[in-house]
Amino acid sequence: MEAILLISHGSRSKEASKTFLKVAEEFEGFMNIKVFTAFMEFNEPNIKKAIDDIYRQGIKKIIVIPYFLYTGVHIKEDIPNELKEASNEYEDLIIEFTKPIEFHPLILEILKERFNGERKII
Repeated sequence: MEAILLISHGSRSKEASKTFLKVAEEFEGFMNIKVFTAFMEFNEPNIKKAIDDIYRQGIKKIIVIPYFLYTGVHIKEDIPNELKEASNEYEDLIIEFTKPIEFHPLILEILKERFNGERKII
């Protein structure tokens, strides 16, 4: 059995966390596969706790998708290091790590929608 672990940076903003959890919930229905969430900072669960919870449910393959726009230090070092630690702890666990969002043509559509959408003067 496999599952997705969607990882966000995390935020002190409750609205940001709420939005991320909504994305995860919708993504789970869209993909028809169990989607778990984890955060780098500020929120729970962290990556270690999320992986522990997933493994305890009998899931032996995790596809990790970083919900990040760029390939920064979290993507290059921090997350891979935490995933390697989990792999070492659970020898029968397979963890695969995807690219972050980065550039995708659909982002242009989202930006165009924002440009044409509701605005407020600051």
